[in-house]
Amino acid sequence: MSRDAYIPLQDLDIASATAASDNSDEGSSSGISRLENGILTPRRIRAQTIEATDTPKYTPFPIANSTPRNSNSSLENILNGLEDDSTTAEDAGMLSSDNRRGRYCRRPNEPIWSRHMLLLPLLLFVSMGLAALVISTIAWARDRRERPSEYVDSSLFPFVVTPGFGQYAMRLIHTNDLHGHFLPTNASGSICDPQQQSHKLGCHGGVAYSKMIIDQLRGGEKVPNSPVLLNAGDEFEGSLFYTLFRGNLSAVLLNAFDYDAIALGNHEFDLGPDHLARYLDLVHAPALCANLDFINPLPQLQAALQPFAIIERHHLGVIGVLTPETAVSSNIGLNVNVSDPAAAVSAARTRLASMGINRIVVLSHLGFEADRELAAQVSGISLIVGGHTHSYLGNPRPDSDPHPIAPYPTWVRNADDWQTAVVQAKSFGEYVGYLDLVFNDDGSLDSKMTRGTPVPVDIVSEDSSVRGRLPSRRITSLLQPFVDRANEFSSHKVGLALDDFVKPSGKRDTKELALGNLITDAMVWGTRHAPVSFIGTGSLRGSLPKGTLTRGHLFDALPFDDSLHSATISGSVLRNMIEGMLSGTRNGKPVLSSLQCSGLRWPKPGLVEIRTHVANFDSRPLRGEIWRTLDDKELYQVVMTGFIAAGGDNLLDSLNSTTVTENFRDLVELYITRFSPLSPLLNHRKS
Repeated sequence: MSRDAYIPLQDLDIASATAASDNSDEGSSSGISRLENGILTPRRIRAQTIEATDTPKYTPFPIANSTPRNSNSSLENILNGLEDDSTTAEDAGMLSSDNRRGRYCRRPNEPIWSRHMLLLPLLLFVSMGLAALVISTIAWARDRRERPSEYVDSSLFPFVVTPGFGQYAMRLIHTNDLHGHFLPTNASGSICDPQQQSHKLGCHGGVAYSKMIIDQLRGGEKVPNSPVLLNAGDEFEGSLFYTLFRGNLSAVLLNAFDYDAIALGNHEFDLGPDHLARYLDLVHAPALCANLDFINPLPQLQAALQPFAIIERHHLGVIGVLTPETAVSSNIGLNVNVSDPAAAVSAARTRLASMGINRIVVLSHLGFEADRELAAQVSGISLIVGGHTHSYLGNPRPDSDPHPIAPYPTWVRNADDWQTAVVQAKSFGEYVGYLDLVFNDDGSLDSKMTRGTPVPVDIVSEDSSVRGRLPSRRITSLLQPFVDRANEFSSHKVGLALDDFVKPSGKRDTKELALGNLITDAMVWGTRHAPVSFIGTGSLRGSLPKGTLTRGHLFDALPFDDSLHSATISGSVLRNMIEGMLSGTRNGKPVLSSLQCSGLRWPKPGLVEIRTHVANFDSRPLRGEIWRTLDDKELYQVVMTGFIAAGGDNLLDSLNSTTVTENFRDLVELYITRFSPLSPLLNHRKS
């Protein structure tokens, strides 16, 4: 599939799904852009200040329209039944106390209503109240059973703090780094099949499930002051959905979630500034980035961005910042520069202070350690809501993250004795973070009163005996036409794996991986003239599972669209690349990814060997290899991804290279089909 051969929105029949979602019972407004002639048209919020909005409303469950049974006649009959016209005064007077017990004995000629004037209305009131209670309980139970996915139980997340004198309390909810993972995924990063759809089988995430949690966190009287919902960026790249629909589906879902503000992630620039500008025009929430400098004007993108926003209902300032790594990890172009985040935040905070705003949230896509450094450098920041490093903060979870890297929230006290809270909610929709914040008069947070947690987005199958969460039917219906088209594309079978090809643990994973060997051998096989190839480990995002391999599995493992480039490189440049990758820095700048290679190996420190000849390319493994010690003065023919050839992740300087193919994933698919069944191979390519 070529870079631009994705499925446009106008080919999708999403009108029915959108209409269904508009008629749903969920409280928050859908915020979905209109479809006109098959084109998604934008409705943007341009004002720097977000106008006050009402607390989300939720429709109470209807009580059955039934009138309680009138008890007047039955009660009167009972009382009249106690009247005996044959009873004389003598008979009445001769009744013993035992005979009178439990009976009412009327005096002769006494009116029936004289002693029951007060009793009758009381009995009527009690009986009517009991009848109404029974009827409403039955109606609630029936409605709850019929509409479980729309049920919002705010008691799951009650507002747990009470502010003191002069303090202000509110709730903040946040997400980050979804990377197009709209459906639940398993530990290998693959989309869960129906049989895996239970917590016990390790499926997490999915936007329909996270939407229900967000609605629960937002809803009810127990959550005052209308909670704020923020997104810390990286909606783009990482799944088949993004490859097929680009930013269109992300924009639709962001609007349906009704975010108060979003930050830019580095991957939002992967298709360039022009594509980012068109995407932001579809998003309703303000897009924030205070540290972008425009060398030459880009009017559409500049109009779509603002350094900060003010959420009036909380007198809250939100400042956006982006990682400077974007210059080497994405396609930012020549007209945009990412400046120092600390200086940009400090300037924005000063402007907000001049407007009387001292409750400051930084919506950051810097990474957890960079967020802590920012908190230590700049005073006056109440809270940093982060992303980029996919960091898990909080309590250990044996089934997912046994070793969180820090508490949730993490508190940083700087030299001015100012304390800032830092949070992040991992990635891929596996968690929704929330904090119940308590502000002091000066904008600082009360660290003893402020509390929260990342809420795991665990899912449940249709089997109601399995504990878990149910999805939002509105988001499910909205997503369904996209899912149908993606399933049609991804179900195509491409090969067979005899065992798992396991994904890397992260971008800096330096181990030799069978998955990396498979892909780089495919690159050599496909070009047939270059005996050496390499790819950044960060490009491998999912495992290939044992069994039948589909195109969907391949997209899980290689979600990024990239081209294949050929170049002639000296031995000294290759050595500098390998040494920089192993040390983590090159030319004084960080190297952001390790390498997976075919035709390069370093079996022990200080020794680099290179494959200079292959006799038979059409075999697995390659046959007739000749290996030599790397010579710094020699020139070698190599193939690599276009991302590395352009200087991506600081593995190399930008090269003068030739494009071999526009989409190297197609080449890998042909290789898998040609050599299936496949066994994982390790060739001791690394020390």
